[in-house]
Amino acid sequence: MSSCPIKDLPAKLLAQICSYLTPDSVCQLEETCSQLKTNMNQTMIWKKQVESFPVAGIPFGDSSEATFRSQRVDYFNKKLLDFFVEKSERSGWDNPYRVAIRTKFTIDKMLADVKSFVVNELDAMLTDLKEANENVDQDDYYHHHLKTWRCSVLEESDQQWNFECSDYIGKWMVHGDVIISNKKVNIREFQSENHIGVEYFILHVDLMSDSDDED
Repeated sequence: MSSCPIKDLPAKLLAQICSYLTPDSVCQLEETCSQLKTNMNQTMIWKKQVESFPVAGIPFGDSSEATFRSQRVDYFNKKLLDFFVEKSERSGWDNPYRVAIRTKFTIDKMLADVKSFVVNELDAMLTDLKEANENVDQDDYYHHHLKTWRCSVLEESDQQWNFECSDYIGKWMVHGDVIISNKKVNIREFQSENHIGVEYFILHVDLMSDSDDED
């Protein structure tokens, strides 16, 4: 971006503008101009975004319906963000609230990509794969790889950090319409180095089945 007039705004005014934005919009604004990253590294900006959840109208912004609790609590986001903030504070990292929001949205972007694949590509891929294997003599339990996603959010030496990321992904995979049960697709979550990821695959016997509705 050659011109970024917003970078010249006073810090207080920039924080006020951000207070009217949703967390995802604040992340997008920061990414529009590299010079904004310094100006936007204000605790008040990111703390307000953490405290704004649940946020309606953005993907994975409100889990209060998915938790089936007697009171509406945005449990998925609250648990993850609280952990990130506390861990960042204990570790002495700069602006723990920004760490929490940016890490959450890195995971959310991967989940959105998975959901888009399920909605827009999965059916056609399964149809093409089944046609290609009509006359193939294959073991019933052969794994047909469909697609893999990964994002870099893990801390190599912190098992609790990695567990919280994995737990958050698992919750949304179940409650966020990311899994389509009647497609018989298998999902494997994995961790490698500082990456966490999701793999979709289908067994040959399930791929060649005549019914999508069997349990």
